[in-house]
Amino acid sequence: MLEFISNAWTEALYRPIYNLVIFTYNLSPGPSFGLTIIGLAILIRFLFLYFTLLGYKHEKQLIQVQPAINRIEKDNTISSREKLAKISSITKPLGVNPILSSVPLFAQVIFLGVLYQIIQVGIYSDGFGNLYQVVSHPGEINTQSFGFNLAHPSIILALVAAGILLAERVWEYNEKKEIGGTFAQKWDPLIWPVGTFIILLVLPSAKAVFLITSVVFSFIIKGIVHFSKPKPANVIGG
Repeated sequence: MLEFISNAWTEALYRPIYNLVIFTYNLSPGPSFGLTIIGLAILIRFLFLYFTLLGYKHEKQLIQVQPAINRIEKDNTISSREKLAKISSITKPLGVNPILSSVPLFAQVIFLGVLYQIIQVGIYSDGFGNLYQVVSHPGEINTQSFGFNLAHPSIILALVAAGILLAERVWEYNEKKEIGGTFAQKWDPLIWPVGTFIILLVLPSAKAVFLITSVVFSFIIKGIVHFSKPKPANVIGG
């Protein structure tokens, strides 16, 4: 069973993504491992852009109905089952599907998991046996980019990634009309960046480059969505 899972992972995920990384590396100027990671991060975000925009739409809808949901949750005169039924009656017509909204995140997690394996094995001579015949052998892969060795952790890149993620979380936090009273809800803008910083301290800094690119992409898309919304017309009474 374990052998089947290992083979399925290798053939269905690792080899295709590995060959995509090497193919992109061969095409990049230099070639550059850093530009390869940036390019693939942008590619993944574009491939799943529909789900990202769908998630933004659902998020905005939930923010609008959040006050009503909070009132239901605070109502001690009804049972938990009745609360769930009432909340469902509010959210169901919106067509909110957390699974669809999570597709881009799931895709990025898979890529980062494979990327870790690539950095551990695939960029060295023993790993080139997984190359498809149509992908050229890169020779020796240079992981030095932007003044950092992306195969090793970097406190600077980890700090930059955490800072950009903090800015994104603060933006999302400020868009909410009402903030929940739980510890996690109040400290959400800080919890994720701090946790990310700690994790990146022990992981190859290529992951930090990927995260920085992905969050900047989110900023750009959110900015386009935000500033492209039609402004309400001013009605001047006669």
